[in-house]
Formats: sequence, structure tokens, C-alpha cells
Amino acid sequence: MRQPNPNLCPKNAQAVWKNSSLASTQVTAQCELITPMYGGGVTAGVVDKKMPIRASALRGQLRFWWRLLNSTSYPNPNDLFNAESALWGGIPSSGPQASQVSLNVKASPVRSQDMISSRDNNRIISKFDYVLILEQNDNPELLNAGYTFELVLSFKSTIEPQQQAQVIEALRWWASFGGVGARTRRGLGTVKTTDNNLNLVSKQEVTSKNGVMVLRNPGNNAIHAWRDAIDKLKDFRQGRGIGRNHGTGNRPGRSRWPEPDTIRSISGYSSKKHPAIHPVKGYPRAAFGLPIVFQNDPTGTLEPDTDSGDGDRMASPLILRPYFDGTQYHSLALLLPDWKNRVSVPVCFDNKRQGYAWPKNPNDRRSQASQVPPMNDRGDDALSAFMAYFQE
Repeated sequence: MRQPNPNLCPKNAQAVWKNSSLASTQVTAQCELITPMYGGGVTAGVVDKKMPIRASALRGQLRFWWRLLNSTSYPNPNDLFNAESALWGGIPSSGPQASQVSLNVKASPVRSQDMISSRDNNRIISKFDYVLILEQNDNPELLNAGYTFELVLSFKSTIEPQQQAQVIEALRWWASFGGVGARTRRGLGTVKTTDNNLNLVSKQEVTSKNGVMVLRNPGNNAIHAWRDAIDKLKDFRQGRGIGRNHGTGNRPGRSRWPEPDTIRSISGYSSKKHPAIHPVKGYPRAAFGLPIVFQNDPTGTLEPDTDSGDGDRMASPLILRPYFDGTQYHSLALLLPDWKNRVSVPVCFDNKRQGYAWPKNPNDRRSQASQVPPMNDRGDDALSAFMAYFQE
């Protein structure tokens, strides 16, 4: 954990921030929700009806995209932190830095007719349970698609041209692939911006940053595009005939992925109906994000194995959402530029270390992937295999 600077005087920091230069230029973007927004307020999972879109949350989103896009320019973490502090404000070792950017949101209070229940029989997507990981009695309200707001970025007169260009770039990536509220990486809170100077990020730009972008099924409906993308992931991970065997009647078949049998083997618990028979031992689906909670023989949680040995979260490098090209909506799957670092992460199951989730050696990956039906002939890791399946 970064330690506070012992030489920092709070009064000096306050003076720096109060005396920061006035804004010289502005960028304004008109924004519209094209999928429902979940959460976004001070209370987790709850829409704040008086202030549904918080400037502080959007600022955090832009800082995330800035870090992602500029991390390769600053291989040393301290240099990256210092550059971020010089632009967005902070307290690096050199002393307090005032932000060169201010962000304001103009939004109306939410009306009752702007909300939608996740349990509504007429709800616009049937996969809220899957997207939100809802329990049976959960019934959160979401801010429905169609809600509009205005985002205003103001730049200080002291900002460097390169810094301003970096902020605009982060804004473009947020407008193309980010969102507002929670669970944005699964398409909730997707925003469409209307600004002639804010072109969406292209596939070529994504590739240049070592990301992967796939579009499919162009159409005229954002919700249909979103539903299609979520269906592809659900089928790949759990769908009959793809992620699991067909089963009988309403009973789902056995998983074709190795995680359940790997857990049965290490725990020593295996029911007579489900002996551990999978030829591969590993956790390839950890690449989609952690933790993963297993609820059947046996129960437990797969988490990242941090330096301290304690469980933690690992955000998914996969983004699913509708993508508007100016004319039509597409189903989009995006692997973030750092996705390859998520394939072979150390994991633990119920606080017991399990080594790497998936082999680091390319030959071992290839050999094991060929024995996992959803991955066979699609890719040597779960993320690559899903992107190939997404195009099918």
C-alpha cells in the first residue's frame, strides 16, 4: 500500500488546489442510456433518484481508461502514478498536484416512470439474473434506457496539449466501451454520446493497443444487440451442447469445463452421480473474472491468490454491450488491452492455493485446451476461445 508523504503539509495542499487556474476550454457530450443502469448511487446497487449520475463516478471511469491507455508509456508504476497525479490531481512523493481537469454532470431527477424492476414480467432482457447474479428474492430497480444527461469536461489553462489529448482519448474509449453505474462490463448502463468531435474507437485502434474487438449481428435495436452478446457468453459458459451436456428434460447436463471436477478432486468430495472424470485439471474460466462461487458438490469460492494469501476480486477483461456505429447497433465483445495478463493468474479455492488457473506454457495450454470441448479448435485460453465462438 502506498504510504502517505510525511513531508506533506495539509495547508500547502489546500493552497495548491484553491489556487489552481480557471478553465480555458471545454468539451460537452450529450449522453443517453441505451441499456438500463444498475446502482450508481452512494448505496451499492441502488439508483440515487436525486443524483443518478455522479460526477465523481464518471471521473473515476475516465481515470481508469486513462491508466489503461497510458500504462505502456510509463512502465514504472511510480512514473505512471506521478503522471496521473499531474493530470488528474493527487499527492505523489513530490507534493500535492491540482487537477488539470474538472467534470460536471447536468442531469434531471429520476421520475418513477424512468425506473424498471428486474423482476418485471415484461422486462426488456431475460438475463438480468445472469448479468446481476441475483438471488431468488432480490428485486433491484434499474434506471431504464432512454434517460439523458450532459457531461461537461473543463480543462485548466495550465494543461499541456498532450495531457488534454490524453483526456479526450480516455473520453472516447469510455463513450465507446464504458458506461455508468455498476456491472458496466456486462452491458448495464451503456451510454450513447452525440458529439461530432467524439468519434467512437475503431477496431483498428483497439488492435493497436493490443485489445481484441469483435462485432456481430447489426440491427436497429440496442437491447437486442445487448441480449445477443449476453446470450453468447451464457451459452459458452453454461449452455446445453456447448458449455455443458444436453441433460434430460429440465435437468441440465454435466459441465464440459474442468473446474467442477478439479474442485471435486482437490476437496476429496465427489457424489456417486458426479465422479471427477474430466481429463483436465484447471480453472480456465477464471480469466472471465473472479471470484467464482461454486454452489454444488462441493461449494466454495475461487479467488485470486494475492501476495497476502487473502481473497480479492479480479475484474473481467471482457466487455459485452451494444455498439452504435452511427447507423446500426452491433453486439460487441471487447478484450481490454491487458487481457493476456488475466489468462494465467494464481488462484486459491477457499483460501487454499491452487497455483495458476491456466498453464503459462503455450504447449501445455494447447494440449489442455484440446480436451475442453468449448475451447477445442477455438483457442488455447478461455478468452480467445470465447471471441472465436462469439463470431460463429
